[in-house]
Amino acid sequence: MTSTLTRSSPKEANLETSSDAFTQFDATKTTTALKEAISITNRHKRRDNVKTLLTIANNYITCFACASLCEYTERNYPRAVPTWWAVYAATTLIIASRLRAFENLVHEASHNNLFTVARLHDKLEFLFAFPVFRVLKIYRTQHIEHHKYIGDPVLDADVARMMHYGLVSEKPLDARRFYWLVYGLPFTGWFQYEYIVTTFAEFWMTPTSYPSKFLYWFTVLATVHFYGAWREFALYFVVPWMGILPVTRWWAEMSEHLGLNMTDHFGNSRTNDGFWQKWWIHPLNDGLHAAHHLNSQIPFHRLRDAHDELMQKSTEYRTRNVFSNGLKETFHQILTRPTIVRSKRVQGIRAEWKNGHQFWANN
Repeated sequence: MTSTLTRSSPKEANLETSSDAFTQFDATKTTTALKEAISITNRHKRRDNVKTLLTIANNYITCFACASLCEYTERNYPRAVPTWWAVYAATTLIIASRLRAFENLVHEASHNNLFTVARLHDKLEFLFAFPVFRVLKIYRTQHIEHHKYIGDPVLDADVARMMHYGLVSEKPLDARRFYWLVYGLPFTGWFQYEYIVTTFAEFWMTPTSYPSKFLYWFTVLATVHFYGAWREFALYFVVPWMGILPVTRWWAEMSEHLGLNMTDHFGNSRTNDGFWQKWWIHPLNDGLHAAHHLNSQIPFHRLRDAHDELMQKSTEYRTRNVFSNGLKETFHQILTRPTIVRSKRVQGIRAEWKNGHQFWANN
Protein backbone atom coordinates (compact mmCIF):
# COMPACT_ATOMS: atom_id res chain seq x y z
CA MET A 1 0.00 0.00 0.00
CA THR A 2 1.88 3.23 -0.31
CA SER A 3 4.02 5.40 -2.34
CA THR A 4 7.56 6.56 -1.90
CA LEU A 5 8.46 10.07 -0.99
CA THR A 6 11.24 12.35 -2.05
CA ARG A 7 11.71 14.32 1.09
CA SER A 8 14.49 16.09 2.91
CA SER A 9 15.78 14.48 6.09
CA PRO A 10 16.58 16.43 9.25
CA LYS A 11 19.65 18.57 9.70
CA GLU A 12 21.92 15.80 10.88
CA ALA A 13 21.37 13.85 7.70
CA ASN A 14 20.65 16.51 5.07
CA LEU A 15 20.04 13.81 2.49
CA GLU A 16 17.17 12.97 0.18
CA THR A 17 15.42 9.77 -0.78
CA SER A 18 13.77 9.02 -4.10
CA SER A 19 11.57 6.34 -5.57
CA ASP A 20 14.61 4.99 -7.40
CA ALA A 21 16.35 4.53 -4.07
CA PHE A 22 13.64 2.10 -3.08
CA THR A 23 13.78 0.02 -6.24
CA GLN A 24 17.41 0.11 -7.32
CA PHE A 25 19.22 -1.33 -4.33
CA ASP A 26 21.13 -4.54 -3.92
CA ALA A 27 19.16 -7.14 -1.94
CA THR A 28 22.26 -8.56 -0.30
CA LYS A 29 23.41 -5.12 0.77
CA THR A 30 19.99 -4.37 2.22
CA THR A 31 19.91 -7.65 4.15
CA THR A 32 23.29 -6.88 5.64
CA ALA A 33 22.20 -3.35 6.49
CA LEU A 34 19.05 -4.69 8.13
CA LYS A 35 21.04 -7.06 10.32
CA GLU A 36 23.33 -4.22 11.34
CA ALA A 37 20.38 -1.95 12.13
CA ILE A 38 18.67 -4.65 14.19
CA SER A 39 21.93 -5.20 16.06
CA ILE A 40 21.99 -1.48 16.91
CA THR A 41 18.38 -1.44 18.09
CA ASN A 42 18.84 -4.56 20.21
CA ARG A 43 21.07 -2.52 22.49
CA HIS A 44 18.06 -0.38 23.41
CA LYS A 45 15.53 -3.03 24.46
CA ARG A 46 15.86 -2.65 28.23
CA ARG A 47 12.56 -2.06 30.06
CA ASP A 48 12.40 0.18 33.10
CA ASN A 49 9.62 -0.14 35.68
CA VAL A 50 10.50 3.13 37.42
CA LYS A 51 10.48 5.23 34.24
CA THR A 52 7.18 3.69 33.19
CA LEU A 53 5.49 4.36 36.53
CA LEU A 54 6.85 7.91 36.61
CA THR A 55 5.49 8.50 33.10
CA ILE A 56 2.06 7.22 34.10
CA ALA A 57 2.11 9.36 37.24
CA ASN A 58 3.20 12.39 35.21
CA ASN A 59 0.15 12.01 32.98
CA TYR A 60 -2.20 12.03 35.96
CA ILE A 61 -0.38 14.86 37.72
CA THR A 62 -0.37 17.00 34.57
CA CYS A 63 -4.11 16.54 34.07
CA PHE A 64 -4.91 17.43 37.70
CA ALA A 65 -2.52 20.40 37.61
CA CYS A 66 -4.22 21.79 34.49
CA ALA A 67 -7.67 21.43 36.04
CA SER A 68 -6.44 23.08 39.26
CA LEU A 69 -4.95 25.99 37.32
CA CYS A 70 -8.27 26.65 35.57
CA GLU A 71 -10.20 26.47 38.83
CA TYR A 72 -7.70 28.79 40.53
CA THR A 73 -8.05 31.29 37.68
CA GLU A 74 -11.84 31.25 37.93
CA ARG A 75 -11.86 31.68 41.72
CA ASN A 76 -9.26 34.45 41.91
CA TYR A 77 -10.09 36.36 38.71
CA PRO A 78 -13.89 36.04 38.46
CA ARG A 79 -14.25 39.01 36.14
CA ALA A 80 -11.44 38.00 33.80
CA VAL A 81 -13.59 35.75 31.62
CA PRO A 82 -11.33 36.00 28.54
CA THR A 83 -8.37 35.03 30.73
CA TRP A 84 -10.15 31.91 31.97
CA TRP A 85 -11.08 30.87 28.45
CA ALA A 86 -7.47 31.32 27.31
CA VAL A 87 -6.21 29.24 30.23
CA TYR A 88 -8.91 26.64 29.66
CA ALA A 89 -8.14 26.32 25.94
CA ALA A 90 -4.43 25.79 26.63
CA THR A 91 -4.89 23.37 29.51
CA THR A 92 -7.55 21.35 27.67
CA LEU A 93 -5.11 20.84 24.82
CA ILE A 94 -2.48 19.71 27.33
CA ILE A 95 -4.90 17.27 28.96
CA ALA A 96 -5.81 15.87 25.52
CA SER A 97 -2.10 15.35 24.83
CA ARG A 98 -1.81 13.34 28.08
CA LEU A 99 -4.81 11.23 27.09
CA ARG A 100 -3.04 10.60 23.80
CA ALA A 101 0.01 9.64 25.85
CA PHE A 102 -2.14 7.09 27.70
CA GLU A 103 -3.12 5.62 24.32
CA ASN A 104 0.55 5.41 23.40
CA LEU A 105 1.23 3.58 26.66
CA VAL A 106 -1.42 1.04 25.61
CA HIS A 107 0.48 0.69 22.35
CA GLU A 108 3.72 0.15 24.26
CA ALA A 109 2.06 -2.39 26.52
CA SER A 110 0.88 -4.36 23.48
CA HIS A 111 4.58 -5.00 22.80
CA ASN A 112 5.32 -5.68 26.50
CA ASN A 113 7.60 -2.63 26.53
CA LEU A 114 6.49 -1.02 29.78
CA PHE A 115 7.47 -3.43 32.54
CA THR A 116 10.24 -5.95 33.05
CA VAL A 117 7.69 -8.66 33.90
CA ALA A 118 5.32 -9.34 31.00
CA ARG A 119 2.26 -10.25 33.05
CA LEU A 120 2.29 -6.83 34.72
CA HIS A 121 1.07 -5.23 31.50
CA ASP A 122 -2.30 -6.95 31.80
CA LYS A 123 -2.49 -6.74 35.59
CA LEU A 124 -1.82 -2.99 35.60
CA GLU A 125 -3.80 -2.04 32.49
CA PHE A 126 -6.25 -0.11 34.67
CA LEU A 127 -3.53 2.51 35.22
CA PHE A 128 -3.08 3.46 31.56
CA ALA A 129 -5.67 1.68 29.38
CA PHE A 130 -8.95 2.14 31.26
CA PRO A 131 -8.71 5.98 31.37
CA VAL A 132 -8.98 5.99 27.56
CA PHE A 133 -11.41 3.05 27.34
CA ARG A 134 -8.99 0.50 25.95
CA VAL A 135 -8.73 -3.21 26.66
CA LEU A 136 -5.12 -4.28 26.28
CA LYS A 137 -5.83 -7.83 25.11
CA ILE A 138 -8.03 -6.64 22.24
CA TYR A 139 -5.68 -3.85 21.21
CA ARG A 140 -2.68 -6.19 21.29
CA THR A 141 -4.34 -8.70 18.95
CA GLN A 142 -5.24 -6.02 16.41
CA HIS A 143 -1.94 -4.18 16.58
CA ILE A 144 0.29 -7.23 16.19
CA GLU A 145 -1.57 -7.97 12.94
CA HIS A 146 -0.62 -4.47 11.75
CA HIS A 147 3.07 -5.20 12.33
CA LYS A 148 2.86 -8.65 10.79
CA TYR A 149 0.96 -7.60 7.65
CA ILE A 150 1.94 -3.95 7.35
CA GLY A 151 0.62 -2.47 4.12
CA ASP A 152 -1.77 -5.32 3.33
CA PRO A 153 -5.11 -3.72 2.31
CA VAL A 154 -6.97 -6.74 3.69
CA LEU A 155 -5.05 -7.98 6.72
CA ASP A 156 -3.69 -4.66 7.98
CA ALA A 157 -6.67 -2.97 9.66
CA ASP A 158 -4.89 0.41 9.66
CA VAL A 159 -4.58 0.32 5.86
CA ALA A 160 -8.14 -0.94 5.45
CA ARG A 161 -9.30 2.07 7.47
CA MET A 162 -7.40 4.48 5.22
CA MET A 163 -8.92 2.76 2.17
CA HIS A 164 -12.39 3.20 3.64
CA TYR A 165 -11.86 6.96 3.69
CA GLY A 166 -10.27 7.06 0.25
CA LEU A 167 -6.77 7.99 1.40
CA VAL A 168 -5.61 4.72 -0.15
CA SER A 169 -7.15 3.88 -3.51
CA GLU A 170 -6.46 2.95 -7.13
CA LYS A 171 -6.01 6.57 -8.17
CA PRO A 172 -4.63 9.72 -6.52
CA LEU A 173 -7.03 11.49 -4.21
CA ASP A 174 -8.43 14.82 -5.42
CA ALA A 175 -6.79 17.71 -3.51
CA ARG A 176 -10.13 19.12 -2.37
CA ARG A 177 -11.23 15.75 -1.06
CA PHE A 178 -7.86 15.34 0.70
CA TYR A 179 -8.11 18.71 2.45
CA TRP A 180 -11.67 17.90 3.47
CA LEU A 181 -10.49 14.69 5.12
CA VAL A 182 -7.64 16.52 6.86
CA TYR A 183 -9.18 19.85 7.89
CA GLY A 184 -12.93 19.47 7.41
CA LEU A 185 -14.27 16.08 8.46
CA PRO A 186 -12.42 16.00 11.83
CA PHE A 187 -14.41 19.06 12.98
CA THR A 188 -17.87 17.77 12.02
CA GLY A 189 -18.14 15.42 14.99
CA TRP A 190 -17.86 12.34 12.78
CA PHE A 191 -14.79 10.86 14.47
CA GLN A 192 -16.37 11.41 17.88
CA TYR A 193 -19.40 9.42 16.72
CA GLU A 194 -17.20 6.75 15.14
CA TYR A 195 -15.23 6.40 18.37
CA ILE A 196 -18.38 5.96 20.47
CA VAL A 197 -19.88 3.23 18.26
CA THR A 198 -16.58 1.34 17.85
CA THR A 199 -13.84 1.62 20.49
CA PHE A 200 -15.97 2.92 23.36
CA ALA A 201 -18.75 0.40 22.70
CA GLU A 202 -16.23 -2.41 22.35
CA PHE A 203 -14.66 -1.50 25.70
CA TRP A 204 -17.96 -2.11 27.50
CA MET A 205 -19.41 -4.93 25.41
CA THR A 206 -16.45 -7.28 25.36
CA PRO A 207 -16.28 -9.63 28.38
CA THR A 208 -12.50 -9.18 28.55
CA SER A 209 -11.20 -7.34 31.65
CA TYR A 210 -14.44 -7.65 33.58
CA PRO A 211 -15.04 -6.89 36.40
CA SER A 212 -11.91 -4.72 36.77
CA LYS A 213 -12.90 -2.13 34.14
CA PHE A 214 -16.38 -1.83 35.63
CA LEU A 215 -14.94 -1.38 39.15
CA TYR A 216 -12.46 1.21 37.86
CA TRP A 217 -15.09 3.43 36.27
CA PHE A 218 -17.62 2.84 39.06
CA THR A 219 -15.01 4.13 41.51
CA VAL A 220 -14.20 7.14 39.34
CA LEU A 221 -17.82 8.16 38.77
CA ALA A 222 -18.81 7.46 42.37
CA THR A 223 -15.99 9.74 43.54
CA VAL A 224 -17.08 12.45 41.10
CA HIS A 225 -20.66 12.18 42.35
CA PHE A 226 -19.65 12.16 46.03
CA TYR A 227 -17.75 15.43 45.63
CA GLY A 228 -20.34 16.94 43.30
CA ALA A 229 -17.68 17.43 40.64
CA TRP A 230 -19.70 16.65 37.50
CA ARG A 231 -18.99 20.10 36.06
CA GLU A 232 -15.24 19.64 36.53
CA PHE A 233 -15.44 16.08 35.14
CA ALA A 234 -17.14 17.38 32.01
CA LEU A 235 -14.76 20.32 31.54
CA TYR A 236 -11.47 18.59 32.23
CA PHE A 237 -12.11 15.04 31.04
CA VAL A 238 -15.10 14.76 28.71
CA VAL A 239 -14.19 17.78 26.56
CA PRO A 240 -10.53 16.84 25.91
CA TRP A 241 -11.36 13.12 25.66
CA MET A 242 -14.34 13.44 23.34
CA GLY A 243 -13.73 16.84 21.75
CA ILE A 244 -10.00 16.88 21.01
CA LEU A 245 -8.61 13.34 21.28
CA PRO A 246 -10.49 11.84 18.28
CA VAL A 247 -9.10 14.58 16.01
CA THR A 248 -5.61 14.09 17.41
CA ARG A 249 -5.87 10.35 16.87
CA TRP A 250 -7.02 10.78 13.25
CA TRP A 251 -4.10 13.04 12.37
CA ALA A 252 -1.69 10.66 14.11
CA GLU A 253 -3.04 7.65 12.19
CA MET A 254 -2.70 9.48 8.89
CA SER A 255 0.86 10.53 9.65
CA GLU A 256 2.42 7.15 10.31
CA HIS A 257 2.47 5.26 6.99
CA LEU A 258 0.63 7.06 4.19
CA GLY A 259 2.77 7.90 1.19
CA LEU A 260 5.52 5.41 2.04
CA ASN A 261 6.88 2.13 0.70
CA MET A 262 5.60 -0.33 3.28
CA THR A 263 6.89 -3.36 1.40
CA ASP A 264 10.42 -2.83 2.75
CA HIS A 265 12.01 -2.77 6.19
CA PHE A 266 13.51 0.70 5.71
CA GLY A 267 11.27 3.68 5.00
CA ASN A 268 7.97 1.96 5.73
CA SER A 269 7.10 4.44 8.49
CA ARG A 270 7.43 8.20 8.77
CA THR A 271 9.50 9.92 11.45
CA ASN A 272 7.28 12.78 12.70
CA ASP A 273 9.65 14.85 14.78
CA GLY A 274 8.40 18.43 14.90
CA PHE A 275 7.56 20.29 18.13
CA TRP A 276 3.78 19.86 17.97
CA GLN A 277 4.20 16.28 16.83
CA LYS A 278 6.47 15.34 19.74
CA TRP A 279 4.39 17.15 22.33
CA TRP A 280 0.79 16.70 21.15
CA ILE A 281 0.17 14.32 18.21
CA HIS A 282 2.88 11.74 18.95
CA PRO A 283 3.90 12.03 22.61
CA LEU A 284 6.28 9.58 24.33
CA ASN A 285 8.45 9.31 21.20
CA ASP A 286 5.61 7.78 19.18
CA GLY A 287 6.67 9.96 16.24
CA LEU A 288 9.88 7.92 15.89
CA HIS A 289 7.81 5.34 14.07
CA ALA A 290 10.51 4.18 11.67
CA ALA A 291 12.70 3.03 14.55
CA HIS A 292 9.70 1.38 16.20
CA HIS A 293 8.79 -0.63 13.10
CA LEU A 294 12.40 -1.63 12.65
CA ASN A 295 12.37 -3.15 16.13
CA SER A 296 9.09 -3.02 18.06
CA GLN A 297 10.82 -4.19 21.25
CA ILE A 298 12.41 -0.80 21.93
CA PRO A 299 10.62 0.88 24.90
CA PHE A 300 9.36 4.42 24.39
CA HIS A 301 12.00 5.90 26.70
CA ARG A 302 14.80 4.32 24.62
CA LEU A 303 13.46 5.14 21.15
CA ARG A 304 15.22 8.52 20.94
CA ASP A 305 18.61 6.99 21.73
CA ALA A 306 17.98 4.16 19.26
CA HIS A 307 16.94 6.62 16.55
CA ASP A 308 20.00 8.82 17.12
CA GLU A 309 22.36 5.85 16.96
CA LEU A 310 20.69 4.57 13.79
CA MET A 311 21.07 8.01 12.21
CA GLN A 312 24.78 7.94 12.98
CA LYS A 313 25.62 4.35 12.11
CA SER A 314 23.02 3.05 9.61
CA THR A 315 23.27 4.54 6.13
CA GLU A 316 20.14 2.72 4.95
CA TYR A 317 18.09 4.04 7.86
CA ARG A 318 19.43 7.56 7.44
CA THR A 319 18.97 7.84 3.68
CA ARG A 320 15.75 5.90 3.17
CA ASN A 321 13.86 7.17 6.18
CA VAL A 322 11.22 9.85 5.57
CA PHE A 323 11.17 12.80 7.96
CA SER A 324 8.62 15.46 8.80
CA ASN A 325 9.09 18.42 11.11
CA GLY A 326 5.44 19.44 11.23
CA LEU A 327 1.87 18.38 10.51
CA LYS A 328 1.67 20.62 7.44
CA GLU A 329 4.79 19.00 6.00
CA THR A 330 3.41 15.53 6.68
CA PHE A 331 0.13 16.31 4.92
CA HIS A 332 2.02 17.80 1.97
CA GLN A 333 4.07 14.63 1.68
CA ILE A 334 0.94 12.48 1.66
CA LEU A 335 -0.83 14.65 -0.93
CA THR A 336 2.09 14.95 -3.33
CA ARG A 337 2.98 11.24 -3.17
CA PRO A 338 -0.41 9.56 -2.72
CA THR A 339 -0.80 5.98 -1.62
CA ILE A 340 -1.92 3.86 -4.58
CA VAL A 341 -2.99 0.22 -4.55
CA ARG A 342 -3.18 -1.51 -7.92
CA SER A 343 -4.88 -4.85 -8.59
CA LYS A 344 -6.68 -7.10 -6.18
CA ARG A 345 -4.82 -8.83 -3.41
CA VAL A 346 -3.85 -12.41 -4.20
CA GLN A 347 -3.63 -14.74 -1.23
CA GLY A 348 -0.05 -15.73 -0.47
CA ILE A 349 1.59 -13.21 -2.80
CA ARG A 350 3.62 -10.53 -1.08
CA ALA A 351 3.25 -6.95 -2.22
CA GLU A 352 5.76 -5.52 -4.67
CA TRP A 353 6.80 -1.91 -5.04
CA LYS A 354 6.94 -0.68 -8.65
CA ASN A 355 7.00 2.84 -10.03
CA GLY A 356 5.74 4.37 -6.81
CA HIS A 357 2.75 2.03 -6.52
CA GLN A 358 2.05 -1.07 -4.50
CA PHE A 359 0.86 -4.20 -6.29
CA TRP A 360 -0.86 -7.13 -4.64
CA ALA A 361 -0.82 -9.42 -7.68
CA ASN A 362 1.75 -10.59 -10.21
CA ASN A 363 1.82 -8.38 -13.31
